[in-house]
Amino acid sequence: MNQTITAYWDEKNHIRAQVSLDYYEGRVEKFQILDCNNQPIDVEIVSEEEKDDKVDYNLKVMGLDLDKDYHLVDERFLKVPLQYRFVVKSKEFEDKYDYKSDDLGFLYTKDNTTFKIWAPTARRVLLDLNSKLYSMVAQNNGTFSLSLEGDFEGASYQYLIYRNGQWVETIDPYGIASSENHGRSVVLDQNKILNHRKYGYIDEIKNKTDAIIYEMHVRDFTIDDSSGVNNKGKYLGLIEKKSHYKNYKTGLSHLIELGISHVQLMPIYDFGSVDEKNPERFYNWGYDPVQYNVPEGSYATKVSDPYSRIFDLIEMIDGLHEASIGVIMDVVYNHVFDRFSSSFEKVVPYYYFRFDEDGHISNGSFCGNDFDSTMSMARKYILYSIKHWMTYYGVDGFRFDLMGILDIETMNAIADLAENINPQTLIYGEGWNMPTALKDDHKAMMFNQDKLPKISHFNDLFRDFIKGDSMESGEKDKGFCLGNLDKPLFMKNLIGGSKVNLNGDLFFDAPWKSINYVSCHDNQTAFDKILACDIPKNQQKKRHKLMLAFVLLARGIPFIHSGQEFCRSKNGLHNSYRSGDEINKITWSDKIKHEDVFKYAIDLIALRKDFSTIKSLDYKNDLKADWKENQKILTVTYEDDLIIIVNMGPNAYNIENNGRIIFNKDGKCYIKGEYTLESLELIVINMN
Repeated sequence: MNQTITAYWDEKNHIRAQVSLDYYEGRVEKFQILDCNNQPIDVEIVSEEEKDDKVDYNLKVMGLDLDKDYHLVDERFLKVPLQYRFVVKSKEFEDKYDYKSDDLGFLYTKDNTTFKIWAPTARRVLLDLNSKLYSMVAQNNGTFSLSLEGDFEGASYQYLIYRNGQWVETIDPYGIASSENHGRSVVLDQNKILNHRKYGYIDEIKNKTDAIIYEMHVRDFTIDDSSGVNNKGKYLGLIEKKSHYKNYKTGLSHLIELGISHVQLMPIYDFGSVDEKNPERFYNWGYDPVQYNVPEGSYATKVSDPYSRIFDLIEMIDGLHEASIGVIMDVVYNHVFDRFSSSFEKVVPYYYFRFDEDGHISNGSFCGNDFDSTMSMARKYILYSIKHWMTYYGVDGFRFDLMGILDIETMNAIADLAENINPQTLIYGEGWNMPTALKDDHKAMMFNQDKLPKISHFNDLFRDFIKGDSMESGEKDKGFCLGNLDKPLFMKNLIGGSKVNLNGDLFFDAPWKSINYVSCHDNQTAFDKILACDIPKNQQKKRHKLMLAFVLLARGIPFIHSGQEFCRSKNGLHNSYRSGDEINKITWSDKIKHEDVFKYAIDLIALRKDFSTIKSLDYKNDLKADWKENQKILTVTYEDDLIIIVNMGPNAYNIENNGRIIFNKDGKCYIKGEYTLESLELIVINMN
């Protein structure tokens, strides 16, 4: 008869047994636990319930030791292994196996290498090093370790782990190097990696609001022939100097010309959806993590060499630092590519992922799993990863994908760690309230911004009020810049740093907590939104310029989507995460086509840098605002220093100018006296 009973260890003193209805109609009168010496331990049946094709038994048992293996038997002596399940979430398990040291992974020297893995539910762990097996030694707090004499630089390895009655093989969750397509972890010389860096962190950013963030995808930015770079779609292509298209700067030269302070790189860790050996076969943004601490190989010049992806990425970051541009890493610690094939699940099943009270996997990420940052070793792992990217690669900041799935304690620990390494580190994320199995008051979301004192949030209130609904269902919905003038004076609040929401309730307690944007990789581009709203052609660029202006003139941290500075389009697609190069690539001919918008963006960035009043870190000096309903003219004044005037109506009007106009529809200017303000034109007046 096939085994038809499954036994799960769910709490220190509780077991869940599931008995198939095909096995004596699922009825069992008595269970016992057998220890490793086949000595019986009594079990109490607390309750039973028939569910689908099985009977679910809730069993109580006392005296089990978390360090030992057990079997469950019924009165017919059908014997099955007791599998660790939700007991790994218990306080007893956490207290017993909380490992404090920072030596997981491998430590290489020329004379020997030490391997260490945390696998508290394992009974044996074998190291497969260059296809030779070595038995690892169980040590304290659930770790297994092994030191081998010899020079193992470049050796590939994986672990074979015996837990829950079966063997599994896995790469090292703490691995920092890999063969192609995450096949095997690789031993490298950590000192060679550390010594490959030439530049430190950028030091031009003194305050968070000095930052001007530019989001890009490594492949998109240079893959088109018009980029003029040699290493198209690669890390190194991003730092080639003097690239151009028809005498217009591209690539790194373009970024320098634009004047941004940071690039935010869409995922550059190893992800699962692109074949690293044949990167042209599949396209993906990379929000499907496999190895959190290994650079993505499809962007490397030589993916077969484990050092190549590491050195290429370090050189790319160094090249950006040399140009005084910081690097923000887009990180996705909220879920993995696939739970069951992940090294986390293979090493310690159920531990690293979040489950609801009924034992169902939490799926607030809508990717099939949520990483459980509340578990001590899961939190430890994320902190290790952050430190790794900052120490080895010199990353200047982190953008957290679906940050609301992570917990407040973890995010605050991350912010403290990063600040201790580099006080100018930027930490921000998507603070949406995600439907993960975590209480709302524990979620690292924007509605808990007061509990996250060092962290900024993407401001969807700013985005949707200025541009309009970003969802596909609201494609025709228009924001302020596209003609919805229902609440024009609310623009004062948004320009001033989004202190309150539309109901007048506190939204942010400091302007720097607001990441001001109207477009990012998600949803339509800003220009595609304009097209979707059927804006007349003679108004399209004017309205696009207005959105750029409000992003860069508002208090907070401005965020620009790559190509937004020259009206990037993705053919109207809302979600192009796997749509290929033809849709996603930066087409540099657009820079020529929309040169006026690009120059407008340059001048806006320069203007922002010149005036500290725009970059205020607090709300102490409130703005003033006036709305002329008949003319549809909005005036916003910064501390009697700068004045923004925008004409949202169809007609031009003469306005008084008691200072000097330093910015208008064409960008930087210097105009005194009366001025004719055109329809859909924004000007900035300096009163000093």
